Amino acid sequence: MAAHEARAHDGGMTAVLSRAQRYAGALRWYWRGMTGADAYERYVEHLARTHPGAPVPTVKQFWREKYDDMERNPATRCC
Repeated sequence: MAAHEARAHDGGMTAVLSRAQRYAGALRWYWRGMTGADAYERYVEHLARTHPGAPVPTVKQFWREKYDDMERNPATRCC
């Protein structure tokens, strides 16, 4: 294989990997949004935007409060 052909081949593989990484990232973003796994990140962004300087709960504190709220308000789920 000539040097220029090798470079072209490597560039093609790089493009394929780059596309695959972007696709995987988009799929991860979609999945996290659908399952609610991104709720903490969205809450922290909300706090920073609407309540700057407010204390930010830890991930553990956030999920504990979220699940406690779900137990207090069972109408928010189907079963």
